Amino acid sequence: MTNQPNNSLTIISLQDVNIEHEKKLVLSNISINFNKGDHWAIIGPNGSGKTTLMKLLAGMHWPSAGNGKRLYNFDGEIQNDSVLALKRIYLLGHELQDSFTHKDWNFKALDIVIAGIKRTDILRDEPTQKDKIKARALLKEVDASNLASKNFFELSRGQQSKVLIARILAFNPEVILLDEPLSGLDKQSRQKLNKSIDLISKKCMVICSYHHTGDLPNCINKIAFIENSSVIYQGNILPKHKSSNSLAIDSNTFTQKKIDGIENSERMIEITNASVWIKKERILNQITWQLNKSQHWQILGPNGSGKSTFLRLIYGLLRPARGGQLYYPGINNPKDVWSLRKQIAWVSPELQSNYWYPTNVTQCMASGLTSSIGQTKKPNEIEQKIIESLISIFHLEELKNHNVKKLSYGQFRRTLIARALVTQPKILLLDEPWEGLDPENLIRIARILNSLIKKNDTQIICATHLDEPGVEFSHQLRFNEGEIIDQMIL
Repeated sequence: MTNQPNNSLTIISLQDVNIEHEKKLVLSNISINFNKGDHWAIIGPNGSGKTTLMKLLAGMHWPSAGNGKRLYNFDGEIQNDSVLALKRIYLLGHELQDSFTHKDWNFKALDIVIAGIKRTDILRDEPTQKDKIKARALLKEVDASNLASKNFFELSRGQQSKVLIARILAFNPEVILLDEPLSGLDKQSRQKLNKSIDLISKKCMVICSYHHTGDLPNCINKIAFIENSSVIYQGNILPKHKSSNSLAIDSNTFTQKKIDGIENSERMIEITNASVWIKKERILNQITWQLNKSQHWQILGPNGSGKSTFLRLIYGLLRPARGGQLYYPGINNPKDVWSLRKQIAWVSPELQSNYWYPTNVTQCMASGLTSSIGQTKKPNEIEQKIIESLISIFHLEELKNHNVKKLSYGQFRRTLIARALVTQPKILLLDEPWEGLDPENLIRIARILNSLIKKNDTQIICATHLDEPGVEFSHQLRFNEGEIIDQMIL
């Protein structure tokens, strides 16, 4: 059934719209009116079509020829051309965030926002004092004033999102589209960003996509559930929608015991008095910690506390400053970087944004054999069987021939976790592995990790927030402001 737009209220109207990609239907018979005063949550699992829908609204995708209409109503004039939409509607998603990494745009957060004020990709002219004041005000709106002087690549994933939202606000949008805005944020940061979204909603229409309905901003008054490329429900948001995130488990419910002393079991990694500086900023301060055999650690802490830097230190991407030491007593030939990579695997948003090579899922999995971006060797018979087994375990059969850059963010994350296991590593480092995963895949990955913990051939060190879905870690480490503030046995 075709929706009829209300000319005085409707800003965007979708009428029986289909979108196809490589002869596959990505969106089917989508009919929604987005009216003034409404703020929407688009809910759906990985690969359901949420991001495609957001790009359709932003004018970045066109409806399939002969299949429905997309109409815009700006200044009382209805049109189907997206030229005006590209100036009035702005989308922030993983793709935009990753583009800064691809282009090596490691600018100051303040300069990124000022460039938005200037309507440019990067800052070309010396900013005026007025520009700086306005940019700081925009950062304040998203609770990011403390990030103004920091370089983009020094920020956590969640902090980067805040800066880019402030940049988008500089364009004075009529509609702002946020694709999974809470991804990568700790509980406190989610609450603060939701307050900022509520403030933004007073200036323009807000449309956000999520995997579930927990933690929605108060401004959201409309909801659409999308599944298998179709909208299965749309309408007013109900109280039950805002309280149905049953998968969120607070790790504080686990029984915990303080670590009285360092255990004497076989050591795998030992870090002593390690500080890490990036440029002129100290990110980690005097870290002393060790991983013993059969331990599986959950690393907790707010955004920017040093969790990701800690994992990069273990992986060998960073070295301790003078006076600090990092040893790998449980790793064979750790001075050989390729030997180290086969024994310690790493999955992170940084890896995902840097994986630019055009390859399909199976080839991406094979690239894990050499820790390369893109496949560089043909798997032998045993390696091929391992890859095929992991494809089955991670439910990637239908995606195995798909280009990884055409996957949803969550599908690609699942692929990279599977890729990390092809060498059957001794240690698996996971940096926010739940980012981009829908509830079904959250549970699937949790079960796989619990299976690894039970088997105990691969030890897991996982940086995460407090809403991980019940992984049975043995130990917990808490960071704050670059320091270890607590260690516990769970």
